[in-house]
Amino acid sequence: MRTTLNLSEQLVKEVENLYGTGNRSKAVEKALEEAVRLKKLKAFMNLKGRVAIDKEAAQKIREAELLVNEDIR
Repeated sequence: MRTTLNLSEQLVKEVENLYGTGNRSKAVEKALEEAVRLKKLKAFMNLKGRVAIDKEAAQKIREAELLVNEDIR
């Protein structure tokens, strides 16, 4: 999808360097993916003590997520 964004040149360069993409679109996409993942993780962590969590199942899900993220990179 094409879109126009007004972003700080310095910030975009920093994101490109952090992700090692050398490509603005890929850098922004990676940063957005990570932002979504972190928000979901924080929401999940906020459930601690509120719901019963099967630790073994949660670990399997986390391992699967890590494998998917490796394939994306």
